[in-house]
Amino acid sequence: MKKSEKTKQLILDESWQLFVENGYKDTSTRQIATAAGIAVGTVFSHFPNKIDILKTAMHQRIDVVIEQASSADQHHSARLKLRHYAGYLFSFYLQHREFSQALLSDLLWHQAYFSEQIEMFKQRLFAEQAYDDTKATVMMDCYFMTLIQGLSDPISCKESMLRVLTNKLTLLY
Repeated sequence: MKKSEKTKQLILDESWQLFVENGYKDTSTRQIATAAGIAVGTVFSHFPNKIDILKTAMHQRIDVVIEQASSADQHHSARLKLRHYAGYLFSFYLQHREFSQALLSDLLWHQAYFSEQIEMFKQRLFAEQAYDDTKATVMMDCYFMTLIQGLSDPISCKESMLRVLTNKLTLLY
């Protein structure tokens, strides 16, 4: 790994730790630089702003969550696969509610950033059946609307979110 890649990963690791400890809003780029032992300008040479640090850090962690879910996935239908993965992802997002909300609000206006990850996820859901892009897209819409609704309700839990998602997906089949 090159020095610049190591520095970038260090920024991501230190920022994640600070986001978890202090919250996203209460973590400054100056704090991130200090924790990483680098200059503030170095942070900005790798990331244009704090939300991009969060997006990249979340992207990495979401990939890990998806791989964990994948290792336990024994479902064959896209609907059951989505419900399975959603359980893992909803838990992760609820555990990190504040910065999940910040990420999703930014994602609404910058969908291209996660488009590749979402497209790969749609393909994963249909790995064992004929791919239907319309159905996959509607399933993802159901997933994201359930996620947004769940994150905006302070008493929501993974189980209630999974119930809502299951009810929506049932209408598709």
